[in-house]
Amino acid sequence: METLSPGEVVTVPASLSVSLNLNFGERLAGLPAAYAAGPGLLYRYGGRETSSVQLAWIGLRLTPLGAYQLLGMPPSDLAGHVVDVADVFGTGGRVLAERCRAARSHQERFALLDAFLLRRSAEGLRPSAEIVRSWQLLSRSAGRARIVELAADVGWSGDHLGRVFRRQVGLPPKTAARLMRLMNLLACVDADRTRWPELAAEHGYSDQSHLNRDMREFTGMSPSQYISRLRPCGCLDAAPKPPARSGQPGRDTSDSFKTVQAARS
Repeated sequence: METLSPGEVVTVPASLSVSLNLNFGERLAGLPAAYAAGPGLLYRYGGRETSSVQLAWIGLRLTPLGAYQLLGMPPSDLAGHVVDVADVFGTGGRVLAERCRAARSHQERFALLDAFLLRRSAEGLRPSAEIVRSWQLLSRSAGRARIVELAADVGWSGDHLGRVFRRQVGLPPKTAARLMRLMNLLACVDADRTRWPELAAEHGYSDQSHLNRDMREFTGMSPSQYISRLRPCGCLDAAPKPPARSGQPGRDTSDSFKTVQAARS
């Protein structure tokens, strides 16, 4: 559960994944009740409500190659967009959202989602072996492998790798590498002991200004703002929020998220 106060805005940082989000609480202005958010997308919700809104989220985070296999479109078609699930999955997506909304528990909803995605997986495309290999190498390097090295490893030109990678992963290789490096850095952040220059150096940034630019692009925040505005769900307060008063609902503490991996080829 999540409570938005009047005018409150939440920032969702960019991610490598495609996220499927279903809201079973009150409707939120500006977002479909069930939607997919593309990879690399920094977006915000809230800010239009004149009274408090009670949201009830359940979501799935599809790994890039899992999304290529499960979606009704290449992840590149979703990059930079928030799209109603019916536009992604057609009538089946609309029916799924309605059935999930009518379900009485998250367990029942996850069962519906699992069954739906298993059917999609059986029918879906498989990512190419070269892109699977390139993704694995990039992941092992925490985003620090050079694109020319990835291309050479699979025997492709850099341009060809870039085109196929973007279609199947949803982002150009260099953008995916930058975002992967930042996500690995943020996983090491300790709010009480973080030393940003040291973290920047350890993760291959030329200096903290280099890190700051990526932070602004992918989270919309400076490093210090990120720390002070981070929610337990991984989203961010778009502006400082006054402390909760006694008895007031707290932050979103939902753990109702899954990560979907691509099936082995």
